[in-house]
Order: sequence, then structure tokens, then C-alpha cells
Amino acid sequence: MLRRRGNIWVWIIGIPVILGAIAHWGFHYFVKTRVDDFILAAAPRAAIWYEALDTSLAGSIALRRVEIVPTGFDQGVLVGSVQLQGPDVFSFLLKQLPLVGEKGPPDFLNLAMRDVVLDLSAAKAASLDQSVARTNPQAAHNRDICKPWGSASFTQLQELGIKQLKGDSKMGYRHFARTQKLYVDVEGEFEGMQKTSLSLELNNVPALDTRKLMGVALANMKINYFVEPEFGHRVAAYCAKKRGLSTEQYAELSADEMIRELSRNGIILGYGLTWALKNYVKNWGDLMVELSPPRPVGLLSLVNLPKRHLPEKLGLQLAINGQLVTDLYFSIHQGTLLPLGSSARSEKKPVKPLKPRVQYRWEYQKVSPGRLSSYLDHLVRIRTLDGVIHEGRLISNGGNKISVQKKISGGKFVAHLSPANIRSVQVRVRVKVEPETSAAQEAVTQQSDSEDAQSTTE
Repeated sequence: MLRRRGNIWVWIIGIPVILGAIAHWGFHYFVKTRVDDFILAAAPRAAIWYEALDTSLAGSIALRRVEIVPTGFDQGVLVGSVQLQGPDVFSFLLKQLPLVGEKGPPDFLNLAMRDVVLDLSAAKAASLDQSVARTNPQAAHNRDICKPWGSASFTQLQELGIKQLKGDSKMGYRHFARTQKLYVDVEGEFEGMQKTSLSLELNNVPALDTRKLMGVALANMKINYFVEPEFGHRVAAYCAKKRGLSTEQYAELSADEMIRELSRNGIILGYGLTWALKNYVKNWGDLMVELSPPRPVGLLSLVNLPKRHLPEKLGLQLAINGQLVTDLYFSIHQGTLLPLGSSARSEKKPVKPLKPRVQYRWEYQKVSPGRLSSYLDHLVRIRTLDGVIHEGRLISNGGNKISVQKKISGGKFVAHLSPANIRSVQVRVRVKVEPETSAAQEAVTQQSDSEDAQSTTE
């Protein structure tokens, strides 16, 4: 009798264990087959190796010590682990059965890459840049950390003292079919340099199917961009030295170049956003942009919203190092954004030849007192008839009074000068420094100078 009861317990305990082992083995084999197929399919673009594959019935998959070497490169990226977390195995397998589950991506998925390392020591940085130039010449041409919105080359990172590029990244989503909500989170970090995170909340998402996403509405979007101040100042000093400027001068010039680049693309920043950009480029740290519309906004209707109402309709908020920016005015040039499905024909414009790189330096130039109104908010040196020099920022010029804000120990004060008492005036301006050009190049440069003169502010 006791033996019979013992056999019953063996069956009760043993059968689930055996079934679990079979399920685990089957899931592991299924995942390994898929991973190996993916690596084989990726072979024309990159060679991929991994040391070990771990799986669990809880739905987690982990590849250990993964090495990825893109085609045309002599070295690649070493990843400590690639971890994927989804639903438990039984839910996943049930969804794959015909007539039982609905095929498609799972309701939630999280992917994380930990301990990503790229070696930049010795001659490896130059080798990586040469490989980029061979495989993608256009991308290599644009990789310059000293350009507006530019990315760094590997050689520049090495010159900035970075011998090893380290980072982590993760991304994931979660879909709730009952409430038709989709949450997306993405994070990426380069150790000691910068960190970016994005969170997104969408409404009216009935299923994870591109054919059913026409009515998707934006409920919230938040972007955090953090640049390590020490790294940002190091980059500013590096680029300033290359241009023969001080760090402060380079920060001002860099912000002005970014503003002009936005202007060329049809986005004109107001005073508040201009101040915010200049302040951020000078101090670095945390930049937060959030869209929290009072009512969810359909993604397809965004292009039809009146441009002047975009900040209000989207609930735009901007903060720099915890300080909110209250003036969020900006404008978009007419025709920059076209409504979806517009029948307007876009005529092909002739491609302009690339202009030679232009560099600037700051210097004081003499101007007549009658032209001071054109240099508001510029640094000036004004010598009065009694020989006193007033150096500071020109804040107003009207009537019979010229106001100059001067720095003194412990603060600032404003000096009010009479135009009749002025002997000479100098204004700090940017002067182009460029190599000798041919007659054809000079014609192109003179045209760009006239355009820049209208949009440049100090």
C-alpha cells in the first residue's frame, strides 16, 4: 500500500518535471535554430559569434559574449550580453499554434545590450575610420564633432582621451489590448559621455499590426538627453583649439551655427528657444523635451495642425538642468512640411556644389556711431572724448542715450552714454578665414556671405 502511494507521488511530481524539461529543451532548440538562422542571414553584412546561449521557461533569452564585425572592418564590437525578455514559454508556444493563437509579436518585449565595448587604443581608431570611409564615404565625410549636429570620428574620440568606447542600451514595449494603449521605452548610454532616453505612450492601438494603426494618437512623449558636462567642456576646448578660439568664443559660434542650420531647414527659433540652445551648449547637462497634449493627438493629423499652435496643441515643455523654458515660440517656413497625400508637385532643384569649409575668428572692427543700432546685443568698445573706454554689451541705442552693460567685480551695471560724447566705436564681429579660392568659388562664397549676414546674431 505504501509502495503504491509512493508511486503515485512519483507520477504527480515526475510528470510535470519531465514535461517542463521537454518544453525547456524544445524552446532552447527553437531559439538556437532561429538565432543561427539570423546569424547566417546577416553574414553578407556582418560576422557574428557568441559564446553561450541561455534560455528559461520564464521567457528570457541571453546570448553571452557576442562579437559583431561588420563587413569591411578589421575589428568589431564586443557585447557582454544580449538579453531578451518576453512572455513565458507556454504563452508563446500557445500563440504559435494554428487556430488557437493570433500570430504576431508578443504583447510585451524587452531587449537589453550590456557592456558594449569598442577598442579605440593605439592605431585601432584610425583603422576604424578608414573602414568607415571605404564602406560609406558620405557618412565618413560628415563625421566631425566640431560641426553643428555632427558626430565624432573614432580618431577624434581618441584625441579626446577616450581609449575605449563603452555603453549600454535597452528598448522595450508593452501593449494592452483591452485599453488599446502602447508604451515604448528606449535608452542608450555611452559611459562618461552622454545618455539618451525616450518614453512614448500611444492610444487607439488595437493590435500590433501595421494595418490597424491608422487611428493611433499621441498621448505622451518624453525625451531626456544628457551630456556629461566635463565631456562637453572637453569637446568645446578641443574644437576651440582647432579653430584658434577661446572655449567661450567657440561655444557662442557653435550655437550660432546650429541656429543657422535650423533656419536653413525652415525652423526659426524665437528668443526663448534661442536662449535655451545657447545656454545648453555653454553648460551642457540635462535637456528634457516633453509632449503632453491636453487631448491625445492623432499622428496623421499632426501635419495639418496650424504651425503657430503646435506648442500649445502638443503640450510642449522644455527644461534645461531642471529649469523650465517658458518662451517656446518658434515658426516653420511655409512649405517646409507638406500635408500627407498632398498633390503638390515638387520640382527638382539643381544640386548645389559643396562649398569649402569656412572658419571664423572674432575681432573688433571700427564702425560709425550711427550704425550702432545694427549691433544690439553685441560686445562693443566705445571711447568717449575724455579718453575713457567703455567695454561691454550694447543693450540699447535710442534717442540721445546709448546703454552699455559692463561687468564689474561682483556683478554688472549699465553705463548710459551720450552720442555727442563719443570719439570712436568698435564692435566685436566674426570674420571669415578661408583658403584662397578660384573665381567661380569666390562667386559662390560671396552669395553665401550675403545670406549669412541676414541671419547671423551674436
